[in-house]
Parts: sequence; structure tokens; C-alpha cells
Amino acid sequence: MDWWIYLSIFLLIYVLIIVILSTRFPEKYLNWDEIDCSSQSFPNDFTWGVATASHQIEGNNRNNWTAFENQKGLEKSAEACEHWIRWKDDFDLIEQLGVDSYRLSIEWSRIQPNQGEWNQDALDQYEEMIDNLISRNIKPMITLHHFSHPIWFEEMGGFCNRENIDLWIDYCKRIFESLNGKVNDWCTVNEPEVFSIMGYHMKMFPPGRSSVFKTIRVMKNMIYAHSSAYWALKKINPDARIGLAKNVTLFDPLRRWNLLHWITTIVLNYIWNGAIISGLKNGRMFGSKIDSAKGSYDFIGLNYYTHVLTSPFLPQTTEIDLPRRKNEIMTDFGYTMYAEGLERAVKLLSKLNVPIEITENGVADSDDSLRPMHLKRHIWQISKLISEGHDIRSYYHWSLMDNFEWAEGYKLRFGLYHVDYKTQNRTLKQSGADYHKIIESNKRRANVDS
Repeated sequence: MDWWIYLSIFLLIYVLIIVILSTRFPEKYLNWDEIDCSSQSFPNDFTWGVATASHQIEGNNRNNWTAFENQKGLEKSAEACEHWIRWKDDFDLIEQLGVDSYRLSIEWSRIQPNQGEWNQDALDQYEEMIDNLISRNIKPMITLHHFSHPIWFEEMGGFCNRENIDLWIDYCKRIFESLNGKVNDWCTVNEPEVFSIMGYHMKMFPPGRSSVFKTIRVMKNMIYAHSSAYWALKKINPDARIGLAKNVTLFDPLRRWNLLHWITTIVLNYIWNGAIISGLKNGRMFGSKIDSAKGSYDFIGLNYYTHVLTSPFLPQTTEIDLPRRKNEIMTDFGYTMYAEGLERAVKLLSKLNVPIEITENGVADSDDSLRPMHLKRHIWQISKLISEGHDIRSYYHWSLMDNFEWAEGYKLRFGLYHVDYKTQNRTLKQSGADYHKIIESNKRRANVDS
């Protein structure tokens, strides 16, 4: 055959592949000007909440993150928001928002500063905090590992060594037994894929290494750690609701006509999302069996922020402004506000056939110009998805207040309350007032409907 026939066949096959991929994996956009985001409907038992993480707000920790800050010369977390001493005042702020629940994490390094040494005073304070929340009719949801752990555990290899997981289980059981009967909702680990990829590939989280093999190993070990904790805690209290918080970042091809961009997208979606979902659903992950992971969840937490337009040539760092479509709005973090993607994220996690808790959703927005819009769009999407039959039980806004944002330090602001880090004064933002109104209006509507 002539060369042009071969070329024609190749082009035909290429176009066919692109059409199939584009049809199967659409990149949806809505005309928000035509949508009434106030048109919402939520069940009367829907949970409204806010979320934080211990290292980001407590202040004066000594853990793997503070060691990493010193090692890399990063901005220090230092006093953070002084939440460890201001927690009662901060709980007043939570109560003023009118939320039903507060997702918080326990700082392992406070509980066990040295191997074999348990800090009863820290345990007692966390218990006092939980009691105080309950007295305010605010349901606690506890995260046992939110990126931070003791230095001694890190020096032993952390979650890179599977033999260390028994130490993690000992800590989990200690916390669980202390708060059993008071806390019903538990997240074992927060964003195992973020912890693994950022710490062992992109070098932006501790321990700041770059190894594909260690990244995969840590990700598998984190799922093994989760499932081991799940079954151990279920033996103590079978009625407790235990899950993990899964970040879903969607990847879309930068150029939808470019097959290389599609290949990159498919690979990244599997590494970031598909592998963990497979591990939890089927007990298989990256070609390895993790039998204990299968069915080790009563709910799945969804942390959703954005999608990323990908190509093989994008820098592997978050310290850039990522590409965006002309109709998208860029956030202070350098990624886009893409509320449309929440639908895909929910459908992706629905494969696990358990209730979904929206455990994080927020936006980096220093002047609070985007957050009101962000709230309305995402909450409208959740309402729509519930009406379509998806079992979404809660919405936790990230975050309660401005705080230390990991590798980015204090320059990014996610809070419903503004924090002046010099004075530690908290001030309610317009978005916080809007969130309160959304909660109150939906509660009134639910009561009328019932």
C-alpha cells in the first residue's frame, strides 16, 4: 500500500481513540449565570460541619513537620493559631456558625512524645475538648493521622516500614479507648495519596525524598495501616463508624486532541485515585494484595478541591500556576475553582458503595472574594447529587479559620474566620456569615418539609 493509505488508517484510528476517550471521560462545565444556587434541598439529618488539622492550628508542636521545617529552612509553624490554649474561644466560633459537627485531628506527637511514653495530660485535654463539643451539641469527628506524627516514629522510617504499623495501632487504640462512647465517627488517615506523593516523590512534605518505589510502598502501607486500625478498633466497638478521608483530584488532558495528554491523564488518575479505590474495594493495589483493606470502611471521606489540566511536560510541583480553561477562575493556590468536578469525584467514590462524607472542601482566597461563590456552587452541587440518589451525609468546610498551610506556610488563607497572626484575633469573614445563613436556611427548610 502507498504511504498515504497507512497515514490515513493511522489518523482514522487516532481520531477514533480521541473521540472514544472524550465521550467516556467528558470535562463538564456549567453556565453558572443561569443556575440559581439558592435552590437547594437537604435531608433533615444532613450534617453541616467545619474541619481543621492539629498541626495547622495548635501551635508549638514537635513532630515530623517541625523537624522538616527546620531541615528545609521552610516557614515555621511555630505558634500557629495557638489553638491548644485558645480552644474554648475557638469552640465559641464553631458554635456561632451553627454547625452540627467539627472534624479535628489528634496530634500523635503530643500523646506519645517519645516511644513508650504516654502524655496523660494531653490525653486529658483532648478528652476535655471532646466533652466540651458534645455539651454544645456539636458532634466530633476525629482524624487519627493528618500528615503529622512523632519524630521518633519518623526516625524509625515511619510508614515506609510496614513493621512500624504496630506502633501506629497502639496509638490508635489508646485514643479510641480514651474517647470510646463519646466519639462515633473516626477517620483513620487523611489523604494517604497526598501524604505519600508529596513526601516521597515531590519532596514538599516530610521526609522530603524522591523515589517512585518508596512512594508506592508508603501508599500501600498507609492503606494497610488504615485497614489494620479499622479491624482493631472495630473489635473494641463494632458500632463505631470508621473510614478514611480520600482526596480526589481530577486530572484532565490539557489538549483533548493530544493522545500523550490523555495517556498522562489516565496514569495520574490511577495513581492518585484509582489505586486506593481498588485497594479498598478489591484488596488489590499496584499489583499487591492487601486483603485486610477490602471492606475496611463504614464511610468514605471525600476531600475535593479542583481538577488539574495535565500533559507530560508540566512541572511536578505545586509551586506554579497550573493551566486553566478561559472560563475558569484561578484561586490563590494556583489551581482553578472547578465545582463541576465534584460530581465526578462523588461518582468515583460511589464505587465503594458506602455513605460519602464531604470531609474537606474549601478555597485559598486571601480577600474572601471567591469563597462565598465557592460555597454556593459546591453546596448546590451536593444538593443536586443527593436529589439524584447519591448517599452524601455531610459537608465539612475547610477550614474553620486561617492556619498554617503545610509547605505553603501562612501565605494561603482557607478560613471562614480571618486570623491576625500577630494578635491572634479571629474575625468572621463574609463567607463565614454566608455559610451560617446557608446552614440555617436549609435547616428551616428541612424542618418545614418534615
